[in-house]
Amino acid sequence: MKKIATWGFLMMVGLVGCHTNIDTDTAPPGAPTFSGEGYRPIYSSQAEMRQVSTEAPQALRKLGKIYVRGNYLFINEQGKGLHLIDNADPRAPRKLSFIKIPGNVDIAVKGNLLYADNGRDFVVLNIADPTNVQLVKRIENAFPVQSYPLSIQTYFECVDASKGVVVGWEKVKMNRPKCYR
Repeated sequence: MKKIATWGFLMMVGLVGCHTNIDTDTAPPGAPTFSGEGYRPIYSSQAEMRQVSTEAPQALRKLGKIYVRGNYLFINEQGKGLHLIDNADPRAPRKLSFIKIPGNVDIAVKGNLLYADNGRDFVVLNIADPTNVQLVKRIENAFPVQSYPLSIQTYFECVDASKGVVVGWEKVKMNRPKCYR
């Protein structure tokens, strides 16, 4: 049964993969005509990626999941980390801090532990004191390399591993990108 699940996963990955080294004038079958806009990877160094820390509150911009724990709200800032808000008085929520977790997209909480993706790594943080979050454990390379944007039927700049780790994607004007998904 395990082999069947593995093959099913591999087939699914193959179906949602990407085309590389394409000519935008002769796009893959079913691809939209290139419009001049596509996605460019945002890079970070491995050392920068692994810097998980508690910082001063920041502006809310590109929000993801919200997790409620007691009077606290943990609000995901896509690709950057978590906003920590004291919501004891819902009429006047108070920003407490920002938990920097580069490359973060998803979180889960159980008890005093917060589980999060940190780029390719998986981290466990102790949130017993939400204003002073502590790294408990890191599992390196737990997730696959992000080699294409989440958007489908789009053109993008191919990933260049020599530039660092991909922490996100930005939509920009570009000239003849070589990758399509």
